[in-house]
Amino acid sequence: MTQRSVDRRQFLQSATLVATAATAAAGRAVMDWLAARAEIDPARIGIAGSSFGSLFGTIAVANEPRYRAIAVAATCLEPGCHTIFEEASPTFKKRFMYMSGFTDEDRFDEFRKTLTWEGHAEKIRVPYLCLAGEADELSPLEHTERMFKTLQCPRQLVVYQDSRHSVGGAPSANLGPTPSVLAADWMNARLAGKAFPSERWYVEASGRVAKTAYA
Repeated sequence: MTQRSVDRRQFLQSATLVATAATAAAGRAVMDWLAARAEIDPARIGIAGSSFGSLFGTIAVANEPRYRAIAVAATCLEPGCHTIFEEASPTFKKRFMYMSGFTDEDRFDEFRKTLTWEGHAEKIRVPYLCLAGEADELSPLEHTERMFKTLQCPRQLVVYQDSRHSVGGAPSANLGPTPSVLAADWMNARLAGKAFPSERWYVEASGRVAKTAYA
């Protein structure tokens, strides 16, 4: 596999008040650029996103059906992003205000309400993988769980016991499936067209994986 990275900040700065629309447009533009390159198979392009990349990747895939799969980790899937901007270190909010071109906090608070997968995730039809920490302090797991109930595509949610936002640093990640390896192998299999069951995996501190099927 070959990896290309996109810096999402430029799209925030170019369209602060319609960030989700800008993200959708960016996803289409990136796909157009990749598909036009001779060395790339346009039928084998997926998206991987971490932290806010989990939200932006979700929106991009929802609005560009040519992507074949998406894998995200360290989620920021709380609609409106209240926890990360109002309960975590103030530096998160300050950095995001800077990146999105806001100096007025009240205006930014209105803007952040538009940062959501709602209205987008329902449209995804390609395989979706999410690696999440059970104790995520920046985006509570309940929001990821709710999105997975909304998804109508083949999907796999892997929850690591006691892990925080950055998936790792907990016995479950040390003794269970290595997050980065799991994501890479999963993406490789999806781009190869291999099927998989829609399941929720709970990786226990012992490394044991408890699997539950999605209806």
